[in-house]
Amino acid sequence: MFEVDMRDKRSKLQIYFDVFSAILLEKQDNSNISKTRIQHKSNTSYDKLLKYLDEMNSKGLIKMGNEINTTELGTKFHKDYSNVNNLINEITQRLT
Repeated sequence: MFEVDMRDKRSKLQIYFDVFSAILLEKQDNSNISKTRIQHKSNTSYDKLLKYLDEMNSKGLIKMGNEINTTELGTKFHKDYSNVNNLINEITQRLT
């Protein structure tokens, strides 16, 4: 029987974080943000990336028009999620 290791499956919030991180990296490196490059940097399929970008746009994390832009809400989400990840890693290190 085939078993799926749930630790390898990313949550939707983790994928939002990964996509947002990829957008931030692309903004630093290039003037034009390529969806294909975001796809590779966030390690997701192209059709799923388009779905996540639409969701993130509707939630106000990014603005999509002729180009993809970050929003204040998206930047706050990215910072808060990063802080939570750092805290979890610190606790995990203390317990192991």
